[in-house]
Amino acid sequence: MNKNITEIYNLIQDLSWYFGNQGFDGECCEDLSLVEYMALKKVCGMKDIIIQEIGTALNITKSGVSKVIDRLEEKNYVLREQSSKDGRVCCVIPTVKGLNAVKKISDRYSEYLLEVLDSVEQDSLVNIRDVMELLYKAIREKGYIRKN
Repeated sequence: MNKNITEIYNLIQDLSWYFGNQGFDGECCEDLSLVEYMALKKVCGMKDIIIQEIGTALNITKSGVSKVIDRLEEKNYVLREQSSKDGRVCCVIPTVKGLNAVKKISDRYSEYLLEVLDSVEQDSLVNIRDVMELLYKAIREKGYIRKN
């Protein structure tokens, strides 16, 4: 296997550790697990999103994502509502608490990155962003890791 690929994988894994649940003093995202945060972020980013779309975006089964949405609803981060386009469909919408939580968490990590990358030149920041975007798009196009 290409040594660069193994090093890229190890770097991604190591970076993920810093942005996971232990992030800031053992907390990633307020009282949210990482999967709850990612689901909430999807809800806040799309209007009239349905549970199946959240599950597809996060590669979670319908029953699994339903449980995640149940927990978010119990914590008052989201509400389930009938779609304005199709009354047979249930959409998930963020509450004000949910919108504020996503903004607060995003701002917190952005401030952290600003501090960490403060001495990096602007051109290098653009390169980092471009490479990460390229990697993200390649992974999204290929799909999630499948069992052999």
